[in-house]
This record gives sequence, C-alpha cells and structure tokens, in this order.
Amino acid sequence: MSSATVPLVESVREVAREQVAPAAAGVDRDRLFPESSMRALAQRGALGLLVPETSGGAGGGLAALVEACEAVGAACASSGMVFLMHSVAAATVAGGEGERAGEYLEAMAAGDTLGTLAFSERGTGAHFYAPELAAERENGGVRISGRKSFVTSGGHADVYLVLVKAGDGEELDCYAVGGDDGVQFEGSWEGLGMAGNSSVAAQFDCLVDDAARIGAAGEGQGLVFGTVAPVFLAGLAAVNVGIASAALATTVEHASGRRYSDGGSLAEIQSIQHALADMEITTRAARLVVNDAARLGDAGDEGALVALMASKVIATEAATSVTQIALEVCGGQGYTSALPIERHLRDARAGAVMAPTNGVLRNWIGKALAGLPVP
Repeated sequence: MSSATVPLVESVREVAREQVAPAAAGVDRDRLFPESSMRALAQRGALGLLVPETSGGAGGGLAALVEACEAVGAACASSGMVFLMHSVAAATVAGGEGERAGEYLEAMAAGDTLGTLAFSERGTGAHFYAPELAAERENGGVRISGRKSFVTSGGHADVYLVLVKAGDGEELDCYAVGGDDGVQFEGSWEGLGMAGNSSVAAQFDCLVDDAARIGAAGEGQGLVFGTVAPVFLAGLAAVNVGIASAALATTVEHASGRRYSDGGSLAEIQSIQHALADMEITTRAARLVVNDAARLGDAGDEGALVALMASKVIATEAATSVTQIALEVCGGQGYTSALPIERHLRDARAGAVMAPTNGVLRNWIGKALAGLPVP
C-alpha cells in the first residue's frame, strides 16, 4: 500500500468504527440502504480510493482496497458490499477510460457520484461475463434494452456500468448509464443476509451515445477479466475477512464477560478456548492470503489471478466457518439479535454464491494450474 493512501485507509477505519458500525443493526433489521454510512465515507474521500490522482482520487490499488473493505465489512457487511461495488466501478472506468471517463471519475472522487455494476443476468447465472443483453445502434446512438439481476445499490447509485453484447454479438461493450436515464428497478432485496445492499433487478430501456462507452469498442471482456474480476475478488474476500474478524471480536468479548454463579467465565472452559483459537487462526490465515493476493495483483505478478481467485474461496469459507463457531460459542445469545453473531452468520453465507461462485472459481483455478484457458 502506497504512503499516499495510508491516511485515507486510516480515515476509512475511523468512519467504519464510529459511524458505520453503530448504524449496522438498523440497516440489517429494517433492510435499509446504508445512506448515512456511504455519505460519511464519501465525505472522507473514500469513494475516490481507486480513482487516479489525476482525477482527484487517491490512486490506490488492491492493497489499499482490501484494508478498507475489511474495515467497512467488519462494521457492516451491507455497507461493505456497496463500497466495494462502487470501488469496482471506479477502477473499471479508470482502467477502460473513454470520452466521459474523466467526468465520471472526478464526480466519484468528490463523493458526488455512487457507482456500481449491472452485469449479472438470470439467463447466464454465475457466468456474468457472458451477457445475453445486446446493444443496438439507433439514431446515432446505442439502445440498451433488457433486464439485469442482482444489481447492488439498485435504485440508489448514480451511475451503472452495463455489460452488453456489441452490435455483432461476438464482442462485449461496457456503457455507463445514469440512474435516471431509462432505468426501472424491480422489487426489493429479500436475501438472507447483507440486507441493506439493495441487490435488485433493473430493467433498462435507454439510448446512450458512444461517449458513454467505457473502453474501446469490443473491449468489454478485457475489462471484465483485466480489471473487474481482480478488484471484485480482492474486495469481496476482504469484506468476508471483516465479517469473520467482527464475529471473532464479539465472541471473545462474550466469552470473557459471560460469568457463572461460581464466578468463573465461559472463556475459562478449555473447549471454548480451542474454539476461540480456531476462529483466530482461520481469520488470520484468510487475511494473510487476501493481503498476499492483493500484493501480487498490484505488482502485476503472473500468478496474481490464481491467487486472487483462491483468496475469494478461502475468505468466504473462512467467514462461514468462523461465524458458525461464533454461534456455537455464544449459544442462545448468539442466535438472537442480542448479539450481532446471527447477522454476521447470515452475511457470511452470501460470499460463496456470489459470481463467480466458489465452484466456478475452483474450476478456473484448476484450469489455470493445468495451463488451460480461463474461463
């Protein structure tokens, strides 16, 4: 992580601790989009973390992203996902460039524009990189018509990066579409966890011009695997490390403070000590893997993509394991909203099924190790 981004990451940690975390229970309980938390992050310049310095951002890389995502994810997983998807959008615009890229990036860095991706479709499932939605030339512009699924920050973001088939159907394009430019959002997010991330379906029927394209014509797939995938995988892995670390901290506090009539504490029981140790070991190992993958990604190492894919699998499975142990240690208190354990447990279940799913990633990792094409 560069020295230039250290103060911003520290600021993110402070906001996460003092403003995001206190709002997390209400976000989860009432399934609210975390407006106040995102506003607080924006005011500190966090939405510009991955925006180049030339556009007013911090110019951060994956190492800075994983530090920030872990902090926000530990405070509130819903906020962590919203922050992550904005960061992915910013990195994609910066990586692809385009006629309006500077305009979008400056607004993101200033905290005036919240971005996200609209890639997934019901018909393609986990294969978000293979959209069926096509863009057609019309009146000198491009007509984008169709439905996208699981759009994080749906109805709340200001700009949506939409992945579509190019006119000939063989290549992909990515366009930036404003939230008011012919986009309708359907339903509400009813997922098990991450209750406030507003991951809903979006119906597009909008006419954009070529200036709204991110990257050159037909370069969408290169953006997906060159920018979107590495940033998303690293950030999602870090959010899950944050979930695990938050569950661990709560469990240690509960076990240490839970007293019996004889004056002894829950933490004095050997099996509980072993459980806490397992949680610590699992969380620490996942964090080290994620940080190493981010370092390799920033260095442009040829093995970075495999490391990043592995980090998502390891971190999401670590979060699932740690939160399950937390529930068992905290017992009835952990099963109710008296402790945030049940929220962390529900939030942790999302990572494995987020595209690319852990099953798909295992296929890709195996292919890459065997020298086969990925995907």
